[in-house]
This record gives sequence, C-alpha cells and structure tokens, in this order.
Amino acid sequence: MKVVQNLPNALTLSNLLMGTIAILATFHHSYELVIYLIGGCLLADILDGALARKLGVDGELGIQLDSLADVISFGALPAVIMYHISTPILGTGISSLLLSAIIAVSAGLRLARFNVDTRPREYFWGLATPSGGIMVAALGWSVLIRKDFDDQIEWLKYIVWVLPVFLAVMYQVALKLPGLKSPRAGIYTLVVIAMLTVVGLFVLGPIAIAIGIALYVIMGVINTVLKWY
Repeated sequence: MKVVQNLPNALTLSNLLMGTIAILATFHHSYELVIYLIGGCLLADILDGALARKLGVDGELGIQLDSLADVISFGALPAVIMYHISTPILGTGISSLLLSAIIAVSAGLRLARFNVDTRPREYFWGLATPSGGIMVAALGWSVLIRKDFDDQIEWLKYIVWVLPVFLAVMYQVALKLPGLKSPRAGIYTLVVIAMLTVVGLFVLGPIAIAIGIALYVIMGVINTVLKWY
C-alpha cells in the first residue's frame, strides 16, 4: 500500500528526470528526443496530481516537489530550447541569453506564486508553465527539426523577440484561463480551442500548437470583458 501511495511522487520525479535528460540532449542537438521527453514531462505532470487526488495523498511534499520538477521541465528546459532557436538568428550574445533566461525566471516566480495562491483552482490564474513550455517546444519542433522557417527568417526574428516576453508577462498576469477542472463553459472553450489546434496541426504543422496556446490566452483576455466562463 505504501508503494502505491508513493506513485504520484514517482511520477513527479520522472517528470524531473525527463526534463533534466532533455536539457542534456539539447547539447547533442538531439531535438527529436527533446520533443518526446517534454511530451513525457507533460503527461507525468497531468497524471501525478490526478493520481494523488484519487489516492487521497495530495500532501505538502507532493505539491512542493511538483513545482520543483516543473521549474526544470517547463522553466529551464524551454529556456534552453529558446536559446538553441535564437542563437543562429541573434548570435550568442546578451540578447539570446536574456530572452531565454527570462522564460525560466518568470516560470519560477509563477510556480512559487501558485503554491501560495488561495484562489479557486477551477481555473488557472495566468498561463500555466506547462502550457508555456509546450508553446516553446512547438516552436522548437517547427524550427529545429522540420526547418519550417528556413525561408521565413524575418518572421522568425520577430517570434524570437516576442515569444519570451509574451510568456514572461502571461505567467504573471492573473487572467482567468480554463482548465480540466473548470465548469462547463470553461471546458467548452478549452475543447473548441483544442479542436482548432488539432486541425491547425495538420495544416500548418507544429507551430499551430503555439498559435493555439496564444489563442487560449487571447480568449482569457476577451473573457475579462465578456465573462462567458
């Protein structure tokens, strides 16, 4: 029984393990492995909390461990991916370093605030770090593996400057964003965006994932005015 109770923490540690391996893999330019690993991190991050609640073992250790793992998998790892994306365009100077680092720094602050946030958990108050990490991974998939932007360098320069700033801000702005535990209106909003993203994936490639997450944030801005969920 004690082994079963520790399964959520084991999943969290697997998130941390895969995130660390993925960072190391970028140094060998094993970008396909990186994409698989960050997908594994996301799956482990979803399952550990769900399993902990199911088993009734969602204690303080698991909460703190989850955020520590996410700092690596969805903070440091996306920062490293962004550095590999930006250096061929901006060089290895201060611009690439700062644009990459602010992703990790803002993610760390977002996760620390989440741990002490007493607002209802039916919604995310600001963009969740896994969403931001997947957004960067989708761009990395498109740029580093598929080479989708080889003929559109000017567009890529714009994205490389805007995306890190966008994430740094959206991690901290308390937009009301729907999640899997949201009431019906929020779930419907999430499902529609997910469906559009899947269609976009076949039409535009992996960059559609990043666009879908951006649309998710835009819906949060619109909801601030219209309050439909």
